[in-house]
Amino acid sequence: MRKIIISFVAVAVGVGLGVVIGWYVWPVTYTEAQPNRMGASWKDEAIWMAAQAFAYDHDLEAAQARLRPLGSDDLGTLVLDRATRAIEQNLSPTQIADLARLAAALGARSPHTDVYLTP
Repeated sequence: MRKIIISFVAVAVGVGLGVVIGWYVWPVTYTEAQPNRMGASWKDEAIWMAAQAFAYDHDLEAAQARLRPLGSDDLGTLVLDRATRAIEQNLSPTQIADLARLAAALGARSPHTDVYLTP
């Protein structure tokens, strides 16, 4: 019986020590991760920032350079999908318009987003 108690105590101490070391002493830090490995919400944010920058400077090449690391072969469809989700999420008309304009500049249009192309 004493060996079982000692074993349980040893396991509990080992797990506790492992958690403390892993979370507080030497936590894992991810740096320089590839953008195409980001979560969906972070990709959406990156697309939105590229659309904002395009609305400001109208530089399509720069917008493509900002979007290319996200790992999509068809950037227009990528932005158009984000614009469609923005409509479904009831985001502001300005946000949707910026996304729709970038998608249109990249050659992707939809009847749902075309209404946002005119000022």
